[in-house]
This record gives sequence, structure tokens and C-alpha cells, in this order.
Amino acid sequence: MKKFRILIIAIVLLIIGFFIAPTGALSTPRNIFFQVLKPFSIVSNYSVDKVTMFFKTIGSLGSLGNENQKLIKENLELQSQLAILKEVQHENEVLKKEMGFLNTKGDLKLIPSNIIGRSMSGYLRTITIDRGTNDGIKQNQAVVSQGFLVGTVKSVSSTSSEVILITDNNSLVPVVLQDSRGTGLLRGGLSGLAIEDVPLNVPIKNGEQVVTSGLGGDIPMGIMVGTTDDIVSREGEIFQKVTVKSPIQIYFLEFVFVVEQ
Repeated sequence: MKKFRILIIAIVLLIIGFFIAPTGALSTPRNIFFQVLKPFSIVSNYSVDKVTMFFKTIGSLGSLGNENQKLIKENLELQSQLAILKEVQHENEVLKKEMGFLNTKGDLKLIPSNIIGRSMSGYLRTITIDRGTNDGIKQNQAVVSQGFLVGTVKSVSSTSSEVILITDNNSLVPVVLQDSRGTGLLRGGLSGLAIEDVPLNVPIKNGEQVVTSGLGGDIPMGIMVGTTDDIVSREGEIFQKVTVKSPIQIYFLEFVFVVEQ
């Protein structure tokens, strides 16, 4: 064992001397030795570089993934804020129109109401508002938007009310034509608004204003309804019928006023 130890120590010392010898006598063998090992060194360095690059790439992908998630979150937050701003702008535009009506109708007492429900079967016939008996709402009160009649209160609970729209076939509202002074009943339906039972001797004008007549006492007189459009009566009938156009897009209502009796 001692012999082998001495031999090993001698070999190690020989190799060390081979590399660090100060004389140039061993420079040639040393250069040959390095040339032999050079390909192995290149392969080793290349492999280490590839492994290092791999882990750097993995780290970069992780960083990009985190940054991408952050950008997605920020984008969603911006979209949400934009949607809120659009809703606020829309509400402001609606309120401006309503306020314009209020400034010209100071004689009417109005109860502002939000629409919280709509009829689900067939075409739009009724809406539900967030005002009831607790707010002084009663049956048959007129409901308006931007100064135009859109319906009447059909039923009332303590905190909400159902409104039958003028577009419903069962809605009948006494009206008067402002220029010709003809009277009739405004009725809705699938074909639109129309005034029925206008006397034949009334010279109906196209485009004349239609307002509530106040007959029956439930709806105040003078509330705007729309303008006359086409006379659709047939020869031989004892009454005239004329279609009416309302400027209000009833299907898109979000906010209305109930007229106090």
C-alpha cells in the first residue's frame, strides 16, 4: 500500500511540474497536451452555454408570462372603467332630455321612477317601475318620458307598480287632435299606435299634434302623445281612424315619470 501511495504522489508531482515548469523545455509537450484536450474543452463550454441559455430562456418566459397577465388585468380594468363612463354619459344624456321637459312643465307634479322589469311574452306591453303606494302611486296615473305619454299605471304594490304601455292593444287613452279638434281613443297594437272613433266630419291634418283630452279624469289633459300620420279608415265606416307616431322609443326606456293626479 505504501508503494502505491508513493507512486501516486510521484505521478501527481510530475504532472504539476509538467504544467508549472518555469523552463521552456516542457513547453512543446505541454502545448500538445492542451491541443489534445481543446476539442473536449470546446464541447464542454458549448454544452454549458446551451444549458445556461436554456435556463435563461425559461426564466424569461416566466417573466413574460407574468407581465402578460398583468397587461391583461390592466386591459380588463380599463374596459370596465370605459363601460362605466359610457353608462354615466348615457344617463346624463337621458337626464338632460328629462330636465328639458321638466323646465317646460312646471305645472305637473312628477314622480321619477326607474324601470326594473319588462314583459317577457310577445312584444313589449308592460313595464315595472320602482315606485308604489309608499311613494303616492295610484292606479290609472299617467306615465311619461321626455314629456310624452308612454303608459298608465295598471296595478300598484307598496314598493313597485306595473305600467301598461300605450303600445298594448288593451291600452285606451282619450286624446284630442290639436288643430282639427277631433277626439278619439288612442289604442296600441302590433301595427302601431292609432286613434279610433274620430268623427267623419273632422278634417284630420297630417302631422298635427295629438295630446291627452283629460276625459275620464284619470289622465290630465294636454300631455303630448305624438303626431298624426296616415288615415286608414275605409269607405262606409262611421268613424275615422288615423295612425300616430311617437318620438319616444318605448322599447328602450330606462327612466320614466309618473304624473300625480
